[in-house]
Amino acid sequence: MSTEQSESAPQVETQAAPAVDITQQATTPTPTMQRVKNPKRVAAGKMVSERTRLAREQQKKDAEAYRALGENKAKAATESPEPAPTTERKSPKSSREKNIGLSTTQWLAVATIVTSLVGIYYKREELKGMAKAAFDKKTPEPAPEPLRVEPEPARATQPKGLNKMI
Repeated sequence: MSTEQSESAPQVETQAAPAVDITQQATTPTPTMQRVKNPKRVAAGKMVSERTRLAREQQKKDAEAYRALGENKAKAATESPEPAPTTERKSPKSSREKNIGLSTTQWLAVATIVTSLVGIYYKREELKGMAKAAFDKKTPEPAPEPLRVEPEPARATQPKGLNKMI
């Protein structure tokens, strides 16, 4: 039976696609022309790199000087300098300059604060007097209202809505 089926079935021949060369490139692998560099751009790039190098060196020098200055200050702070002997007398004017007092603005600020505190105290006393006078009066309590005998209506008698208002 297998021979009969093979004879009756149509045979389809498959054709293979033509072989494609995948090694071929759309562009040429090596350029035909040498790349020409713009001499102005090359010179500008060299100048920029030189400036950057000089700036970096200057920054390093500044950092070294800053560190050295910090170390010198630390050393100077740890060492106590000896005061130079003076033969001059202190004048009365210099003692006044060293007097630690308040400036005019500071005195005005202190006076303002004191004045406001005194004002608050007297206002408090005044309020206490008013409260005492109000509480000392004995006012009779109002008599309780009599109970309502009439029942209230079940619903509001006025119609709701804006129609009556317009």
